[in-house]
Amino acid sequence: MKPLKIKDTTDQSSPTESRKLTDQDKEYLKCLMESEFQAIDQFDKTILALAGGAFGVSFAFLKDIVKPDVVINKNYLVCAWIFWCTTLTVNLTAFYFIHLAMRGAQRKYRDRERDEVKLRGFTGKTVMWLNPISGVAFIVGLICMSVFVTGNLHDARPIPSAVNAPATTATNAPTTTTRQDSKPTTTP
Repeated sequence: MKPLKIKDTTDQSSPTESRKLTDQDKEYLKCLMESEFQAIDQFDKTILALAGGAFGVSFAFLKDIVKPDVVINKNYLVCAWIFWCTTLTVNLTAFYFIHLAMRGAQRKYRDRERDEVKLRGFTGKTVMWLNPISGVAFIVGLICMSVFVTGNLHDARPIPSAVNAPATTATNAPTTTTRQDSKPTTTP
């Protein structure tokens, strides 16, 4: 039997040659970039839909389930609304900054800039912070709303009817009694 020969796979080329991408590498990188863009786009749309829907649900809960005059822990409801407004504002701001970042990166790229940090610029860095802030604000609003709902559902439960029943009182209505050895008698 012959011994198995293993090829040396270490790259002996210079650093500039090893940075060159094959067509397959370029295609894979392009696919990764498109996937990242779609994921971020989907995240933004989902946060917008959830925050808008949360506003609607909170108004319906306030109107139909717990009446506004018996609401407790109103501060949690207000906090939820503030955080959801923050979510919507930050998310819409991120859309605008993405637009600015793309325009700036295109302009810089045409001017032969290839450094990713410089291509990203201030607006690109800002977008990197806005999306997580939007997500955190939505979750904090959700927690505030959960506390509000829990407190109001707990206190809005009806009291059992046995405890709520009016006490019996004597009336002036005639009562009928029956004796075992006689006929029924009526007393006024």
